[in-house]
Amino acid sequence: MKRNYLASYLEKIAEHYYADGYAFGYARCILGRAFQFVEQLGAAHVPPGQITSRHVDKFMRWCVAQSPEKHLCRRRIASVAARSILRQVLVDHPPVVTRSPSQVEADRYADHLRCNRGLAEGTVEWHRYSLALFLTFCFQHRPVDPSVITAKRVHAYVDSLPHGRANSRRRRACAALRGYFRFLRMRGVDIGNLLFVVPTVRQPRAVLSPRWLTSADTEQLLRSIDRSRAIGKRNYAVILCMIDLGVRVGDVARLSLDHIDWRGGTVQVANHKTGRPYQMPLPRRLGKALADYLVKGRPPSQRRDIFLCHTHPRGVPITARGLKGMMWCVWHRAGLSEKFTGTHILRHSIATRMRQRGVGLKTIADVLGHQSIQTTTLYAQVDLPALRSVAQPWLEVQS
Repeated sequence: MKRNYLASYLEKIAEHYYADGYAFGYARCILGRAFQFVEQLGAAHVPPGQITSRHVDKFMRWCVAQSPEKHLCRRRIASVAARSILRQVLVDHPPVVTRSPSQVEADRYADHLRCNRGLAEGTVEWHRYSLALFLTFCFQHRPVDPSVITAKRVHAYVDSLPHGRANSRRRRACAALRGYFRFLRMRGVDIGNLLFVVPTVRQPRAVLSPRWLTSADTEQLLRSIDRSRAIGKRNYAVILCMIDLGVRVGDVARLSLDHIDWRGGTVQVANHKTGRPYQMPLPRRLGKALADYLVKGRPPSQRRDIFLCHTHPRGVPITARGLKGMMWCVWHRAGLSEKFTGTHILRHSIATRMRQRGVGLKTIADVLGHQSIQTTTLYAQVDLPALRSVAQPWLEVQS
């Protein structure tokens, strides 16, 4: 390997997998595939600065052709190895990216949302993406001139979008256009009545939903977790954060040791969606689960993040995507996968239980970190069996 013309990049990959605590066999397999990739590049006399994703795709097809019976495994390993080389090469040989005027204008609007509105990065990204598509539709590669945007162009673009499920593409595009036109008006740009010509896309959404966890479902879910293992202690504490506090999975992944006041019995929720943190009381059950995980289950690490990975890369903060994958496995292990999926159902359930106990919508909105009570009404569902029991005597009186 050391005689290859990309040996320095192979060395960097090996150091990365060693430092992050990957299993030796897995790291050696990745490194072997990466060596095969750079050997093919050397045989084709490809300079480092000209390596692209096209070479990665060609290498993946070659690996699959070697062993068709192991198609998925070979493809995954080849992809990880080749893209690791590509990432290392791009650090020293960054590609020259030319951005169109539409993309530059969309980036300018995204900076406004990020700095002045404080929106979550995911929300900023889909605003930027939707606006870039609209500006490209209007101007192609010409300079952006908002004064030539007309109501006819706005409606033509929205009509060109696919209807899809629940008109999500259209709703997002219209939301991005309204925000962009407000941004232009704030900057003193004369946009006429464009802000009022953006169509309102109807969102078919059921007001009531029976999908929430009962007490029996919650106990069945928690009993399915093996708390004798370190990873089980972590999963138990993660799920309690979403059951007892109603915290979003993204905020659970962001929990830090600095966010917990053990003496005061409070926990600070980052609330990354709105950028406005808020404090919640720390329930006794959750506090015990967190303490048990921190003392007996958490891998040794200098990081302040509470929840870490227990497999490769061991000791790094777990992501929201990793917690969603964990939750998918827990649903199946508990035998509830046919009734529930994802993590947001836990957030709906705490709102529904609070509503059934007579808690006001304003209090529920404060617990969930909502800015609008209208949003809270979509979370706190009505107990239909209880309504039926109330309606039955009323019907008897009427008859």
